[in-house]
Amino acid sequence: MPLDIVINGDWVAGMLLASIRVAGFVIASPIFKAFPATGRMVLVIVLGYTFADPIAGSGDIAVLLVGGFTNAVVGLTLGFLTGIIFYLFTVGGALIDFTSSLSAAAIFDPISSNQVTIFGRIFNIMAIAMFLLLGGDRLLVAGIGVSFDAVAVTGTISLAGGLGDIALGLMGRMMIAAIELAMPALAALFIAEVVLGIAARFAPQSNVFLIGLPVKIFAALASIGAVLLLVPETLDGVLGIMEDTFRTALLGM
Repeated sequence: MPLDIVINGDWVAGMLLASIRVAGFVIASPIFKAFPATGRMVLVIVLGYTFADPIAGSGDIAVLLVGGFTNAVVGLTLGFLTGIIFYLFTVGGALIDFTSSLSAAAIFDPISSNQVTIFGRIFNIMAIAMFLLLGGDRLLVAGIGVSFDAVAVTGTISLAGGLGDIALGLMGRMMIAAIELAMPALAALFIAEVVLGIAARFAPQSNVFLIGLPVKIFAALASIGAVLLLVPETLDGVLGIMEDTFRTALLGM
């Protein structure tokens, strides 16, 4: 007995448009960059299937082109805005690496395809792991789901000028939070620099540069524990900022 397979073109078109929005979000968000490429592809397909909604006029090329562009813009915008604050862990680690001279040991990160510093890489991976443990992935999926209620897959968007102000505000908060996170280590390294400067003043014959490198590295390693104690509280604030950003960005679309 032959098996009849019926494919609903309207539903397939809806899944395609939904997948485009999810793909844009995954590409722009720094959180999903730590996932393998296969995992990101599966995530896009699964969420696209979950949020798929049959659309009328799926045979109209103009409708599909406009819908594809709209969903790509929505996904990229939400992924970028909600991911800005998460860069604070990488920036905070990079500040410690630069001050302790460990930035000279920058390594190539195959995930981001960029040169990353030691503590910047460690902080980023640790923050992503804790983010997932705290249920941040469910927050992001819920935010994507709300975006489909705010902007339909075939709907139109009107990007308000306030989104630029939101991005600038988030970048400022990200830099301040990164400095606050790295402050214990930066303070210890500053004291080490002062001590080395005094030593160079009273013992100019000594090679302070060679002495300073291991001293600053030791100061960074000795103070990093205080920085790690601030990570859970900082991450809790990041979750709140992401939730507020979803709400504010969707109101501006």
